[in-house]
Amino acid sequence: MHLLSLEGISKTYPENPVLENVSLGISAGDRIGVIGRNGSGKSTLLAIIAGTEEPDGGSIIRARGLRIGTLDQDPTFAADASVGDVVGDDRRAIALADRLMLTDPAARCSTLSGGQRKRLALAMALATDCDVLILDEPTNHLDVDTIDWLEDHLSARTEALLLVTHDRYLLDQVATRVVEVHEQSLFSHQGSYEDYLEAAATRDAHDATVEHRRQQRIKIELEWLRRSPKARTSKARYRVNQARDLVGEQRRRVRQELSIDLPSRRIGSKVVNLANVGKRYGQTWVLRHVEYRLSQDARIGIVGPNGAGKTTLLNLIAGRIEPDEGKVTIGSTIHPGWYGQDPRSLPAETRVHAVVREQADEVRLESGIRVSGAQLLERFQFTRDQQQSTVGDLSGGERRRLELLLSLMEAPNLLLMDEPTNDLDIGTLTVLEEYLDAWEGALVVASHDRYFLDRVCSDIFSIEQDGSVIHHPGGWTAYRTASLVAAASGTKKPDTVKVRPKRQRHTLTYNDQRELDQLTKSIPRLERLRKELEGVLHEAAGDYARTVEISGELAKLIADIDAAENRWLELSEAADRLVDT
Repeated sequence: MHLLSLEGISKTYPENPVLENVSLGISAGDRIGVIGRNGSGKSTLLAIIAGTEEPDGGSIIRARGLRIGTLDQDPTFAADASVGDVVGDDRRAIALADRLMLTDPAARCSTLSGGQRKRLALAMALATDCDVLILDEPTNHLDVDTIDWLEDHLSARTEALLLVTHDRYLLDQVATRVVEVHEQSLFSHQGSYEDYLEAAATRDAHDATVEHRRQQRIKIELEWLRRSPKARTSKARYRVNQARDLVGEQRRRVRQELSIDLPSRRIGSKVVNLANVGKRYGQTWVLRHVEYRLSQDARIGIVGPNGAGKTTLLNLIAGRIEPDEGKVTIGSTIHPGWYGQDPRSLPAETRVHAVVREQADEVRLESGIRVSGAQLLERFQFTRDQQQSTVGDLSGGERRRLELLLSLMEAPNLLLMDEPTNDLDIGTLTVLEEYLDAWEGALVVASHDRYFLDRVCSDIFSIEQDGSVIHHPGGWTAYRTASLVAAASGTKKPDTVKVRPKRQRHTLTYNDQRELDQLTKSIPRLERLRKELEGVLHEAAGDYARTVEISGELAKLIADIDAAENRWLELSEAADRLVDT
């Protein structure tokens, strides 16, 4: 059954054409994932379909009595309304709000955080009886367990679904059709997100081949014109016309990719040491007994329920807040960079190019060349016109991209990222992941994006209900697999190590010094072995039994490394105190 058709739709904002003569049909049972660069018009397309935005041209045909449910990217509620007022007596909405951790019906919407408002709006959208459900970035501000639940929930629903998301695992599992918004046009691909990637690669390769052939033909014709001036008779004039036609022929559009080529600073052997660290708010301890020695090439992902303390742990590592117990020591060469989920304080009326120029007029890239602020913005996909725009005119994703640029311009060697994938498009995330692969520094990231955690992180820290932090090797998939195995076997926790504080010595005996020397040599060997096992684990990703086996070996190895590192830290701090005295 056909539900809705867009025919020849166009939409332009001042100096910014978004959609031009696009068409799209939606039928019952369709599950459409909408993707595209930040600012390309994804949210505008959804708003036009929902009827909350009028197109400048074209027609919209809706089935009679069509019911549409929506989740906006930035939902709003009446300031004086409570959660109970919004949910009402609808049992389904009440149950969904409870599942999304909105358990206080008396809470005022004006006091809710941005994440809580988003979850309230999601609960209401999912509770709506509709024929078409439109969700704009539904995974923002959800923890990974809730995203797992949402994935199953959406897969079980029967109405047509239109979904904008940066979560590639969710997109691949839920969508059966992918629509890309690119350069004011729509490109539709039948199949999963993986099928779309294959089709897009084929299309881009074809376009590149056609353009290469055109360039080669131009070279041949120009060479003929240069070498044969006397041959330009009326008989050969067609060659002159052919060369002009080739040069004048519209060039195949090559997609301009985001380019990140910003360097980091030199990093010393001491990064950040956490010794028996704890943090509380009021009488509630959020983190307790955290001990870890961050390595120079750390790639750590932090997971846990909303409110568990992920941002708090990042702030402690960055030195932005002080612990209430224990000690955080930051190495003398460390220059932390912060990319948080809360927006930077940027005046809305300031122009984009001025924001970058205020930080640096010129930047030296990793390749050694120096570029101006305008050139750097172009590398981050800000056109010359967009650079003249004010910060207040940027879309949510464009602002996040600008803030990412500002963070990396500081050349940090310790990068702390709090929900970095929120509002960034998939293309930007792909380039960011490739950049972090080669980036020389320590990375700690708190994220709900399972794909990003798998792609970037080699270790997972989970924050437990008692405030302890448990270390899991091997990225998100290994952590999730171990958790599911533990749950199926009735084990309370995965087979990983919970690090406890150790009693501090006050002197170094001969045996202590000998042990310290041995640990200094053995820890690098253990780290090399860990990386080898992680490679084996990655290769065994499709083999469930092998994954569980390797995860167990990694868990045991990481326990040995943790114990060795904590013992090394204990002995080295004792040696430092002896020097001080």
